[in-house]
Amino acid sequence: MKILLLNGSMRGNSSSSLKVAEAFVRGIVSEDKNAEVIKVNLRDKNIEHCYGCFCCWKINKGQCIIRDDMDEIRKLVLESDVIIESFPLYFFGLPSKMKAFMDRMINFVSEYRAVNGDEATGRFLHDMRYPELLKKKLVLVSACGYEETVDCYDSVINQFDKICGHDNYTRIFVPQGGMLAEETFENKVARYLVKFEEAGKEFVRNGKLSEETETKLQIPMLGHNTFSRAINMNWDEPGVGPYGKVVK
Repeated sequence: MKILLLNGSMRGNSSSSLKVAEAFVRGIVSEDKNAEVIKVNLRDKNIEHCYGCFCCWKINKGQCIIRDDMDEIRKLVLESDVIIESFPLYFFGLPSKMKAFMDRMINFVSEYRAVNGDEATGRFLHDMRYPELLKKKLVLVSACGYEETVDCYDSVINQFDKICGHDNYTRIFVPQGGMLAEETFENKVARYLVKFEEAGKEFVRNGKLSEETETKLQIPMLGHNTFSRAINMNWDEPGVGPYGKVVK
């Protein structure tokens, strides 16, 4: 099994979402000893914004006219069995670097051709250009700063449902992401991440996660009282907590 881990956080290796994704990958590797893992930090890559020129649909079908690091990343996607997109929730959506990556992947689908009533039937509006993409597994791993994930990921889910279909990808959405980088919670975080390793093992065995597991993974690390004290102290005292620190 070849695994491509795309880290879409501008915090790089300090990303809370990446901590979760790497725990999930550890579970996969412990279950599949032959698993190969390639990690790409998108912040270190030159990814130009999509021009919206539609040349990849109309002129050079399937080929983007922009030459940058997306050439390398698309090749890795095609060579991988599992693509894990790890990213923080930014303003209820994808961070800009991950969004740029997603926009530039549009040449992997065929052009939209209107058929009356398609939208009403729920048909995919784009077919996959390369049949092998249908065999790959996509996993989204994202941590947000909110106490719970309820309603926070609606726009992300809507986007990927349109691209992949509701049941055709795996969602691992995690609340209280900032607490994963808080040094005073280090031991608690280590215990908390174990369930994501177990989820990785389940993913290998079953090819997906059960609804029960997805729900379990969304259970917050901290109770309400502890979290509220920690998050409020973070905003009120600049020297406390993982937020508000310059990322380089």
